[in-house]
Amino acid sequence: MPVRQLAEGIVNRIAAGEVVERPASVVKELVENALDAGASRIEVATEGGGRRRILVADDGTGMVRSDLELAVDRHATSKLDGDDLLAIRTLGFRGEALPSIGAVARLSITTRHADEQHAWMLSVEGGAKSDAKPAALSAGTRVEVRDLFYA
Repeated sequence: MPVRQLAEGIVNRIAAGEVVERPASVVKELVENALDAGASRIEVATEGGGRRRILVADDGTGMVRSDLELAVDRHATSKLDGDDLLAIRTLGFRGEALPSIGAVARLSITTRHADEQHAWMLSVEGGAKSDAKPAALSAGTRVEVRDLFYA
């Protein structure tokens, strides 16, 4: 069989397999993001063992619209200032888990940063992200994952 370039959708699902092994790994990634955002309160709820629904809501700093739009793109992160991988002082890469989750589930993120007049929401399904839209949220970030592995 000849060597060929894989389609982007396949590449995204392979990358997701490295991050999203089971529902617990999704919860871990989302809770780490909340802690890195300075949350003092984190709510976690699941349905169907996490395959049907995972909700992680926090009272952290939230994200401005432009950061939200980048956070679901591969290889984008708020957790590394420069190029020194040894300088990481956080629990992980926000921009690696979210696109991976969005490749194997229906992902919805609502977030509000103190500098914003209102919250913003976007969704990712099958690796395709929606435009950010105004939303209602007092502060922090609310991430909802549905149909993990399209169960």
